[in-house]
Amino acid sequence: MKTISLKKRIALVAVAALGTSLVASVPANAAIAADVTAVNATVVTSAPAVNAAVTVNVGVTTATGGGSAITASIKAAFIGATDYPTGGWVSVSAARTVGGGSASFGTTSITTSSASGATLSLLSATAAGFAAGTIASSATTGAGSFSFTPTKAGTYLLTVWHEASDGGTADAVNSNEARQTVSITVAAAATATGGTTRMVVASGTTAYGVGSTSAGSDTGITGSRSITASGSTGQRAVASVQVRNSSNEVMNGATLAASISGPGLVLVDTSASAAIGTARSSSLALTAASEGYVHVSGDGTSGVGTVTVTVTDPVTAVATTVGTFTVTFYSTTVATLTATANYVNIGSGVTTGCAGAICLGGSSYSTGSAGKPAVVLVAKDSSGMVIPNLTTIYNTIADAAVISTTTVTGAITNDANGPGYYNVTVTGAANSTSGKTTTVTWSYANSATSIITSAAITFTAAGTTIAKETLAFDKTSYVAGDPMVVTRTATDAAGNPVADGTASPAVTFSKTVGGTAPAAGAYVAGKSATSSTTPTVFAPVTGGAFTASMTGGDAAATKYTASSSVVDGNAALLTQIDALNAKIVALNALIAKIMKKLGVK
Repeated sequence: MKTISLKKRIALVAVAALGTSLVASVPANAAIAADVTAVNATVVTSAPAVNAAVTVNVGVTTATGGGSAITASIKAAFIGATDYPTGGWVSVSAARTVGGGSASFGTTSITTSSASGATLSLLSATAAGFAAGTIASSATTGAGSFSFTPTKAGTYLLTVWHEASDGGTADAVNSNEARQTVSITVAAAATATGGTTRMVVASGTTAYGVGSTSAGSDTGITGSRSITASGSTGQRAVASVQVRNSSNEVMNGATLAASISGPGLVLVDTSASAAIGTARSSSLALTAASEGYVHVSGDGTSGVGTVTVTVTDPVTAVATTVGTFTVTFYSTTVATLTATANYVNIGSGVTTGCAGAICLGGSSYSTGSAGKPAVVLVAKDSSGMVIPNLTTIYNTIADAAVISTTTVTGAITNDANGPGYYNVTVTGAANSTSGKTTTVTWSYANSATSIITSAAITFTAAGTTIAKETLAFDKTSYVAGDPMVVTRTATDAAGNPVADGTASPAVTFSKTVGGTAPAAGAYVAGKSATSSTTPTVFAPVTGGAFTASMTGGDAAATKYTASSSVVDGNAALLTQIDALNAKIVALNALIAKIMKKLGVK
C-alpha cells in the first residue's frame, strides 16, 4: 500500500477573551503526491486557558488517486523551543472525534508519540484511492482533530503536516510537505482567588440553595450576615457555598474552609442535611464538586460567634475570604426582664399600643399609639444575650380598676427591635377614673423557684375626650428662619392629660414658614410638639407679627391661635451695641468721679 504523508503546520492564535482562530493555509509543494494537495484547520476552543484542553479540527483537500487503498498520515507537534512558553511544553494527542470525512475516508487509525507528536492516519474509502474533493473543518466537523493542554499562559504554535517523507527527522517539516501555521494565545487559568464564589446563610437546620430566590437569596454574597441561634446542641445556622472562579464559572477542586471565633463549632461537608459542628475550624477539598456547606452549632456557651468562610484555589493554593457571618448563641434561662414604656396614659376601655406587623417601622417606630407598643419587654440571659421565642410572659396588675389587661406578643422575628423583644398592648379598665394610677409588672418563670420579674411601670387612667387644648410657640419673637418649637396640649374633663394616642390637629400659619408645618398626629402625655433637637419648621423670612392656628378636637371644634413675630436681626444687634455703649459711658463717668475724690489729675 502506498502511504502519502501530508505535513501541515498550524499556528493557532486565539485571544482567550475572544476565542478567535486564525488559519493560514500553505499550498502543497509540487513534489507532493497528487492525491493530497492541501489541509485546512479550525480552532474549536473559544477561550484557551491554562489547564484546559485546546482542540483543533483538521480537514484535507484530495485529488483523484489510483491503485489500491491509500493511507494519508497527518502529524502534529510542537517542534521548536519558540513554539510554546518556556516551561509550558505539553504533548499533543490525536482523535477521530468529528464527522465529515466519511465520504473520502474509510477507517481512521491513531498513534500518539510525545516525542514525534501525534499521528492521525486517514485511510481511503475504496481500493481506488482518494476521491477528489475537500473535507472542510469547522468547530464541529473535520477529518479528525488534535488537542493539547497548555500548562502555562502565553503563545503556542502547533505544527500540523502531511508526512510525505520523514527526511530522517520525525518531528521536522520537509520542504515538500504542505502545512499551516496558526498561533493561539493562552490565558492564565481562571482561579477561585478573587473569584465570584457565592454564599447564602440561613438560620436553623434548613439550608438555602445558592440559587434560592427566597430570604437570603443568592446575590454573590460577601461581607457579613447576622443569625440568632440557641446555645443548646443542634445545628443553629448553615451557609451554602458555591465556588465560582474569576470568570464566574462553577469551579470544582477548591478547598472550602470555615473557622469561628467566639462561641460555637463548625463543620464543612457537601451535604445540605443538618449536621453538628465539631471544631473551631473545619475544611474540605471539593475534589469533584463545586458546592459545600458550613454547619454551625452551639457549644453551650452564650455570646456572639463570628464565622469566616474561605476558598483555596487548587493550583495556586491562594485562599480567598468569601465572607463572614455572626451567630448569636443564647441560653434559654432568663436572667433579666426589662420593661420600657412608650405610653402610660391609658384611656378607659381603650387598647393602647401595637403588637404585630404595624410595629415594624424599621430603625424607629412611627408616631401615635398605633405605631408603637405601649411597653417593650426584652429578655436576656446571664451573658447579656437577648432571648427570643419565650412563650409565656405573664403580668401582675395592682389595680384592675385602672388597667384591665395587657397582651404580650413575641416571636416577631422581623420586629423593628429584632428577635428577643416583646411587644405589649395595654387595655384600660372600663369606666376608669381619670387620674387614678396603678402599677404593672411582667414575669417569666424559668422554673417554679426561679421567677424573673421586671421593674414596675406606672399607668394613669385618662379620658379619651378632649375638653381643652392650647397652642404655643417656644419664643415670643424669632429672627428670620429661626427653628421653632410648636406645642399642642390637650386635657380631659378632669384637667388631666388626655389618653395617649388621642388625635392632635394640624397647624397652619398666617405667613409662609420654612420646613414643614406640624401635621395631624397624636397626643402622648397630653402633648404633641415639634422637635427642639431636630427642627422641622422655621420662622418666616419676612418681618412682623404672624400667627399659628388649629381647630381643636373638642366637641365645639374650638379655634386656637398663638402669636409671635419676626424681628430684624440687624436691628436687634444695633440695640445690643447701643446698650453696650451706654454701659461704657456710665463706667467712664464712675471712673472720673473716683479719680476726683482721690485727687488724681
